[in-house]
Amino acid sequence: MNPRMNQCLETLLDNDYERLRPYLSLVSLKSHEVLYEAFSRPDKLYFPINALIAIRKDTPDGLSIETATVGSEGLIGLAGVTGHSYFHAIVAEPGLAYRLDRDHLQGLMDQHPMITQMCMRAAQLVIRKIAMELLCTHYHQIPHRLSRWILTRHDYLLANDLQVTHQAISDSLGIRREAVTLTLAQLQGVSVSRGHLNITDRAALEHQSCECYFQLKQVHPSQISLAF
Repeated sequence: MNPRMNQCLETLLDNDYERLRPYLSLVSLKSHEVLYEAFSRPDKLYFPINALIAIRKDTPDGLSIETATVGSEGLIGLAGVTGHSYFHAIVAEPGLAYRLDRDHLQGLMDQHPMITQMCMRAAQLVIRKIAMELLCTHYHQIPHRLSRWILTRHDYLLANDLQVTHQAISDSLGIRREAVTLTLAQLQGVSVSRGHLNITDRAALEHQSCECYFQLKQVHPSQISLAF
């Protein structure tokens, strides 16, 4: 498995990549595996290959919302380099990722500016995703948000049949499970059975989605500005 299937690693020049490569180890991430908790200092970083990681924020009364998802375009765990994480990271879809010890990365960042720049772009990408999620949650209706959620999962998983429950979608979007059930019954382009959601017409879903999906679709780390 080529580590450069992760787009962050792909952006590195060969010399910088070869400095980093010996410290990367391929790991299999399990569904719902917690990579780090909120207010902890992650000691591992992850470059997803075909796994999907959800960044979530919990409330004191036990509610949770997915603030961003990161797949092969990104990097998870950078909060450990600078301090403590405000969020927790959980595996939304199982798969492979390359793992890197925080201490190894910090040593390389001190000597190789392009590795530091890669990390900064990865952090900016997550900030961009969180900002877009905030905007979408505030301004867009549930059918638009749910269509975007389905399309995004389809892009990552490359499968028409998504194994997911209404409760899992509810937890991701921060909406009531009953609202998910009602919206799915009215949504065009999908069919629903117990524990499964089948995409029958992607074009119809794209028509029902909000512009947030298209603004974030296929954003490559090399296109991310390092300035706000």
